[in-house]
Amino acid sequence: MVSILAFVVLLGVLITAHELGHFVVAKLSGVKVETFSIGFGPPIVSFTRGDTEYRLAWIPLGGYVRMLGMDPGGGAGEGMARPTGEVPPEDVGRGLLDKPPFVRMLIASAGPAMNLLLPLLLLWPFILLSDRFDEVPGNQVGAVDEGLPAWRAGMREGDTIVAIDGHPIDAFWQVTGRIDGYAPDQGPLTITVRRDGVAEPIDLEVTPERVEQTNKLLGFSKDYFRIGYQHVYLAGDVAVTDPQGPAAKAGLQTFDRVVSVGGKPTPRYLDVQRALEGVPAGGTTTVVVERDARFAEEFPFLARVDEYRLTYTGGGAPGLRHAGTCVSSVDPDSPAGAVLRRGDCILAVDGNRNSLPAFILARLSNKPAEPKTVTVLRDGAELDVTLRQRQITLDDPLAGEIKLWQMGLVLLARSSVVPMDMVANQHRAAFAWQETVDRVFYELELTMRTLAGVFSGTVSPSQFSGPVTIFYLAGDRAKAGFDHFLHLMVVISLSIALFNLLPVPLLDGGQILVAFVELVTRRPLPERVQVGLQWVGLLLIAALILFALGNDVVRMWRLSSMG
Repeated sequence: MVSILAFVVLLGVLITAHELGHFVVAKLSGVKVETFSIGFGPPIVSFTRGDTEYRLAWIPLGGYVRMLGMDPGGGAGEGMARPTGEVPPEDVGRGLLDKPPFVRMLIASAGPAMNLLLPLLLLWPFILLSDRFDEVPGNQVGAVDEGLPAWRAGMREGDTIVAIDGHPIDAFWQVTGRIDGYAPDQGPLTITVRRDGVAEPIDLEVTPERVEQTNKLLGFSKDYFRIGYQHVYLAGDVAVTDPQGPAAKAGLQTFDRVVSVGGKPTPRYLDVQRALEGVPAGGTTTVVVERDARFAEEFPFLARVDEYRLTYTGGGAPGLRHAGTCVSSVDPDSPAGAVLRRGDCILAVDGNRNSLPAFILARLSNKPAEPKTVTVLRDGAELDVTLRQRQITLDDPLAGEIKLWQMGLVLLARSSVVPMDMVANQHRAAFAWQETVDRVFYELELTMRTLAGVFSGTVSPSQFSGPVTIFYLAGDRAKAGFDHFLHLMVVISLSIALFNLLPVPLLDGGQILVAFVELVTRRPLPERVQVGLQWVGLLLIAALILFALGNDVVRMWRLSSMG
């Protein structure tokens, strides 16, 4: 019952929005709308108001807006405009074909436009009103990557970002918004930070760096601007960098988590650094660590806490780094297994040095078909190895065949960060809008690239889904929660918009193309040509529907075989 209701609500909202776009623009353009129908087939209920009959029909797989001058067999956005006989005197000039080509293009594009606009209208109030966003990540600097601009400009762990180019900052989302909107010709950003022990704010001149990243599912690459920091603090997981250093002599090992120094808790790696650097020359202190037992790979829930006494002499560096970029496990049969081993700490990829795992992984996964020169720290010495990834094919019950690139390595397996500091969301409307726009444009780009990939052959056509898959997903996401259901509605709404803009007769894109040709040639297409285009479009759409239904059958069979 949940699946049926979710399916009806999902398609009902999306179809109504689409047809409402055609309806409103047609009315505003002075076109007579004869029928506004949600669904196909016999009406469940209908009524007439003014010139228009409004219907709710039994088959909830589409809808139509029939205007004066359209073929009775088609609908607005789903059919071609053709003369349909004599027009009563009071309706002269109100037919679709009576309007200039540009107006007809607007009417045809209004449906897809509504499906593009709908996700913004749905997500913004949800994010604005949801108590999930009463608090947001704050403006603290948890960790800075030593190979990116923020570090070079002087930003350090523990700083608090209070302004960017004079604009006040109190939360992480404001920082990402400023960086994502950065244009190279605007020069460096002035990032103002407050630092413990420093009375006055510090202005840092930071020029965001362009970082290329490859989408692991679709394979396209895209540039992002980054300054190279994260808002969450690193946990106290350490890696030994100097086999002869004080930490190594005290018995510390790579992947130990330091939980206290001198009896004081050290939940953050920053606390570990400060505590060990504060040990005087020749002084001693007690360091408590959590260390996985040797059999933890088979039984990860088993661990013990060992106590070690560290003695620093001469005030030297302890010989440690954070373990976040260190390899905690390697598949011996994978590409990484041939060149890497547990405990290797990755310092650089293709000469680009980074100290935070997110940036290391981004460089490793970028352009996966190309071999990578990986610089690692092993037993206190740096060496270069060449990592070549391997493409594998996975069978997903819903998505079908998925091609992925395999490295075969895992960096620090357990969470390497401490819970983030949250602050009150002081700018709910602005936050909700930025979050909404980010989500919608991200999904829009994925949908566009997926659709383009199907037609270019880089994405398997098994990605096409029909009504059976949509029915399954509607019920599944509704049971998972309203936010999951809303996300599905956003994705399908964007898909409907882009699909309808394809230049295929019977679709909105086909009508736009025909009107555009008429606009350029200044004469309508012959009726015989329009009829021929209708048949071509009908055959194409019928073939696509059958293909999508075939994909649906295969998906449902796979899901049922999984139990």
